[in-house]
Amino acid sequence: MPRTKELDPGSSLEEYIGDLVREARRKMINEKGVPWTQQELAIKVFTNDSRISEVERGEDPPDLELARKLESTLKMPHGSLTNLVRILRQENVRDYAKPFIRHRNEATAIHEFSIGIPGLLQTAGYARGAMEAGLAGDEAQIEAYVAARMDHRKLLDKASPPWLVAIIDEAALRRETGGKEAMREQLSHLIQMSKRRTVNVQVLPTQGVAVAGSFTLLTRKSGARTAYTEGFNTGSYVEDQAEVLRFQRVYDLLQQGALSAKESTELMQDIAKDHHD
Repeated sequence: MPRTKELDPGSSLEEYIGDLVREARRKMINEKGVPWTQQELAIKVFTNDSRISEVERGEDPPDLELARKLESTLKMPHGSLTNLVRILRQENVRDYAKPFIRHRNEATAIHEFSIGIPGLLQTAGYARGAMEAGLAGDEAQIEAYVAARMDHRKLLDKASPPWLVAIIDEAALRRETGGKEAMREQLSHLIQMSKRRTVNVQVLPTQGVAVAGSFTLLTRKSGARTAYTEGFNTGSYVEDQAEVLRFQRVYDLLQQGALSAKESTELMQDIAKDHHD
């Protein structure tokens, strides 16, 4: 259990929310005549004590669903917590990926479907080419994002890396993102990564049915499942289990139409030759 830290409710909205939840929990008395523990609260709101600890430390505020459960269970005034979470979501609209990246770093399994090359498998040349259009040619921003993306790749080099299954739309392999040389390097990197025991790359053929957007399913150490979907300049991190299950069903259908790992490697090798012309 992480050590309790002293919060400064005035330092951030996340810590203010954490302080509210902690104080409300301490006001709830159990049958032994002592305040509820984080574990007792977790059971009542159908999560785990590590999640409650993250909320109370101001490290990972609740989503709207969990906020509603906490507000009701802790007998907090209606809207006192959910309205703050709504405000936080509006303030952090440009930081929508932060909770996803934080949880991805401690995930035991990552399942992705991508209409481009997934970030964890990108080379610098491909990442630079992919970001040039989206960032309107802002060189400083582009290089900062490329450096950050290359740093994120270290996750796969850990002593105990997560299991990664990436389904990639075939069109992403044929599109010359960053130019021919960048694509040759990118495909070579994909082929090499697919040889790792913990990495599985599958290609969804162009004649297969795809979806309009990329999404990721995470399995966290706690066993919790979450989903993240991303589009141009927007994204959504999902903790609601009914929604996560819906993403899982979509992923399963896409995987049924994908080539096997061996067939995918062979196709990537053939496409790499096209980028030499």
